[in-house]
Amino acid sequence: MAIEPKFEKISTANRVKLGVTQAVIECKLPANDEGEITKVLCANAKSYICNTEIEGKEVKFNGNVNFQVIYENDAKEVNSLDYTADFKDKFFSDKISGGNIAIVTSGVVDINTAISGRDVKVVAIVEICVEMIEHLELTALTTVEGASVYYNTETVNVSTFAGVLSDKFETNYDIEIKDNVSKVLEVSCSPYIENVTVFEKYVKVVGGANVDICYITNGEQQLLRTHQSKVDFAQEVALDNLMENSCVQSLLDVNNSQIKVTTNIDVDYAVVNLNLPFTYTGYAFNNNDVEIIDDVFSTTNYLKSKTESFDSLVCGGSLTLENKVTGNVESDDVFMDEVLGTCCNAVTVATTYIQDESLIVEGVASTTVMYLNKETNNTYSTMVEMPFSISEKAKDVDDGFVPVVNVSLGEVSAKVRRGKELDVSATLFVYADFYGSKCEAVISELEEVEEKPESNTVLTIYVVKPNETIWEISKRLNINPDSLLEQNANVELPLKGGEKLIVYKQRETVF
Repeated sequence: MAIEPKFEKISTANRVKLGVTQAVIECKLPANDEGEITKVLCANAKSYICNTEIEGKEVKFNGNVNFQVIYENDAKEVNSLDYTADFKDKFFSDKISGGNIAIVTSGVVDINTAISGRDVKVVAIVEICVEMIEHLELTALTTVEGASVYYNTETVNVSTFAGVLSDKFETNYDIEIKDNVSKVLEVSCSPYIENVTVFEKYVKVVGGANVDICYITNGEQQLLRTHQSKVDFAQEVALDNLMENSCVQSLLDVNNSQIKVTTNIDVDYAVVNLNLPFTYTGYAFNNNDVEIIDDVFSTTNYLKSKTESFDSLVCGGSLTLENKVTGNVESDDVFMDEVLGTCCNAVTVATTYIQDESLIVEGVASTTVMYLNKETNNTYSTMVEMPFSISEKAKDVDDGFVPVVNVSLGEVSAKVRRGKELDVSATLFVYADFYGSKCEAVISELEEVEEKPESNTVLTIYVVKPNETIWEISKRLNINPDSLLEQNANVELPLKGGEKLIVYKQRETVF
């Protein structure tokens, strides 16, 4: 009787990093008043990816960079500029194919300004990371029928892509500033994730944003001031294919160009109403146990098989942490009498990885400190950079795992020391998901070929090698595994090595 193999289709998914590219975004911003720009006090830029699509071997994407500049003119009046520049680009890779999902994230890694009369030229370098959810359909051998064929089964756990959780939602906040506010110059925010809880068909996302408001005070002497707030939200995001044990890798962003600000000003306080446009994206994976045949042989015929290997995603949980960062700067020429505030807060993550079962996050946090020199009655500013390297133990991950990290900067404060030095401290709010991959293999084709020559050996004594199994020995000796155990009923399993197995094959003799 010829063998009859049966196959089943299985689906699997993996997350693959394709590469990193950079875009240079520059524009010229005209002054908002009649004077000439004499000094840039603060400059900030935030990038946002709007759309992505896969076309052929390319990932196409577009986004924007929101520039915010606070400047002083020749009349010593402080004003601000706000401008959004759009960009689009594409990324080529031979690994890209139809049916895959592109993941594109971006961040501003550098910004420069130059004054030209009534204009400020701003240049931002945006770093763009391109990843892909790889979806595979495989054919796997699951059973074989035949009188002389024997097989070994294995249960493998594979991840399937459940879909993208995507939600753009606007949340309103009223922030009270107890000060004599004349005008709000700038509002920027740094979003954070606190927790993501997975339920059947939806997730609950708890998070918020660290908000920075830069404003001018009213009265005889108008001063720059800043106000910091931490706002929160809880949002449910639906996905039909989601299960309670699904793995979700989360990203949270805010399109700074779409922040809406209205201000209600009273004598000694102001209420700033913010409408923040959050974008939550979660990439969901389900785990499935699949029973396949991982090895097969026939005692009568040679078998020809084809094995197909693949990488399947492994989930590693999540981690939330807070970490203090500090920095300082010294002024060589201008005495610092009073800190007016901090603005243009930014964090650039240089690298993230797992080492010795710990999450490592390295980068630079920065802020611009504005201060007053009372002798000249002038406002000055200086940027303070705070390099950081965070190490935090992570459960159930090893060095082969990859972190998906969200970092927010908040609680920034600065104080003067001895009139010449500035000490700055801030808090990094970190949320990380972890994933890895494991290599699996399936038998995708099987056929019976020529007959095996009949052995003349009737009795064999086989010495077990270390770590050998009954299955491996049966295949080597071309005998039914059950018969091998029946003939050696006293052997103890699992085998240790060194045991002597007796193998008897009955042979018919024709006279």
